[in-house]
Amino acid sequence: MSEKIESLKEEIVKLNQKVERYESYIKELSAPIIPSIVPHTILVPLTGGLTEERFEHVVETIVRFLEDGEVENVLIDLTGTNINHVDVSDYQLIAAKMKDLVGAVKLMGAKTIFVGFSPLFAREMVLSGVLKDIRIQSFSTFRSALQHLMKTNGYEMKPV
Repeated sequence: MSEKIESLKEEIVKLNQKVERYESYIKELSAPIIPSIVPHTILVPLTGGLTEERFEHVVETIVRFLEDGEVENVLIDLTGTNINHVDVSDYQLIAAKMKDLVGAVKLMGAKTIFVGFSPLFAREMVLSGVLKDIRIQSFSTFRSALQHLMKTNGYEMKPV
């Protein structure tokens, strides 16, 4: 009987280690950073649900990435987020975390640009009242944001 218990304990330890590894993978995937075709610009596409904890992780990941001072623009793409599952009371928390994100990126010498707000998300963020204290630059699509950055920085794409 004690052998069986020891075997089960070992199995539990292995399963816990596996869960920790999978949680680590999920955390890495929750805030991917992709270099953009526009120099000194990165894209952070967010998909799935948005939570206060996830935004904290996104802020931490981006700030660490900005340490070398090479990045001037951080594009946060919200197109793939699932806002329909956000509780109304969570909008204020998410708005506050967005404000933290913008502030942290600004302190690191870069600019935050949001793309892909859904009409519902935009409305709820405005109604939350938290965004009145900060200026958010946003575009409806990633493409329009890139076009703006290219024009602003004097870059142009030529057909091949």
